[in-house]
Amino acid sequence: MRRLLAAAAVLALSAGCTPSPPPEPPAPEPVESPTPTPTPTPAERPFTVVTTEVPTTFDPAAATTSADALVALNAFNRLMVVHPEGAELKPDLARDCLYTSPTTYQCDLAPDLTFHNGHALTASDVKFSIERAYRLSTARSSIQLFDSLQRVDVVDDQTVTFVLRYADTQFGHALATTAASIVDEELYDPDAVRPNEGQVVGAGPYQLVTTAPDHLVFERFEDYSGAQGGTIEQIRVYLAEDSAAVEKAVAEGSVDVVWRSLVPAALERLSAEMDANEGTTKAGFTRVELPNVRVQRLILHPGSPYREDPAVRQAVAEALQADRSLTSIVPPSVEGSVDAFPVGGVGEVPELGDQRPRLTLGYSSKAPGQRDLASLLRDRLEERAGMSVQLVPDTNDADLLLTDRPAWVNTAFGWLQAYVDETLPGSSAKVDGLVRQARETTDPDTRLALLAELQQQAAADLTVLPLSVGPETMLLGPDTTLQGQPFGPAWQLGLWSLRD
Repeated sequence: MRRLLAAAAVLALSAGCTPSPPPEPPAPEPVESPTPTPTPTPAERPFTVVTTEVPTTFDPAAATTSADALVALNAFNRLMVVHPEGAELKPDLARDCLYTSPTTYQCDLAPDLTFHNGHALTASDVKFSIERAYRLSTARSSIQLFDSLQRVDVVDDQTVTFVLRYADTQFGHALATTAASIVDEELYDPDAVRPNEGQVVGAGPYQLVTTAPDHLVFERFEDYSGAQGGTIEQIRVYLAEDSAAVEKAVAEGSVDVVWRSLVPAALERLSAEMDANEGTTKAGFTRVELPNVRVQRLILHPGSPYREDPAVRQAVAEALQADRSLTSIVPPSVEGSVDAFPVGGVGEVPELGDQRPRLTLGYSSKAPGQRDLASLLRDRLEERAGMSVQLVPDTNDADLLLTDRPAWVNTAFGWLQAYVDETLPGSSAKVDGLVRQARETTDPDTRLALLAELQQQAAADLTVLPLSVGPETMLLGPDTTLQGQPFGPAWQLGLWSLRD
């Protein structure tokens, strides 16, 4: 009995010492998934035009280069526009312009015109702008086309009258050139060219809002009133270092338009790429070719001590005769052009005496192909004429100036300007008389005869030597087109024409 009780006690003790099951572990705290970092959206690239030519001025009254003209024609506007193909004249800021007498040309402005800064644009600004450009008279600008102007009269806020010294049938064309651009008289100095650091204020289809060493930014002017309105809101003009940089940009597709930038070898490479790829480059660029637009000329600087030496002028012309292909200062596609300069064959270079002439030859380092052409001209002059020629890039003061800049307006008068503005002393009276008669006459045949005589006189004087004429090539990227009239009065690029 005692054993049974002891056994029971042991069992009871054993039962009391059995551990309880361990508690359930607490549920883990919910862990939130990390919020993914959003991938930044790359900024949209602005519509981009590339060129190697850099503007020297943003003041239209001082524009002397193709790059200057690009700014002047897009940021400013004029009373008239000229379409380069056929030199068709149409109103721009003006509603209409007409001769009220043989020596009076009157323009009526559209109402409620404004500049980019919101200032009203009136006939007073027109008078100020033309008189300012005439007073500044920048050499090689288009203001010399205003030679017939006597004075400008303001009739009222929307009417301006140009009183001429003689009847001038070409005056409307002068009003379409860069020097005739309208500036804000409240902002621009009447007696000085505006510095590039100053604000650029015009009334053109695009406002120049950013100027930097390697690019310009234009924004569409919503209140533009004229014949050439743009649609792209912002256009960046990239000022590339050289042709190689432009060719790389084309390959990468980082630009939309290529203007006056590629050397002949680069164009050949891209043309071969297009031929192998159904008319486009690998990046989708197509070619637009403007025939007979790029004209190469050699000009004897008025300040050169050699300019009035007929033997030197003839030696230059004869030494280059075999290499030249252009027979007139006026390109063959322009009405009034006549063959005046001999080309081909072997020229008879005159003796220049015992002393070897030492000349400088200036060219633009930014214009495609100009360095190579300048080198060729130097070699020919040294080999055939016995001259010593030093190449000097980017100067306007060399004895010889190589230029491919177009005329300010694509007419015979526009192309002759480089010659008639700086004639030799012995020819100036004759040339001035021929120019005046050609402008005055309303008979087309008489005008053509006078223009032919002017070109023959230019061939006799040899101060401006035509070298060659060829196409200007531009490239358009994928989905980029040209609409309307894409170019200025002598084939300058109009940003207003671009569409994306």
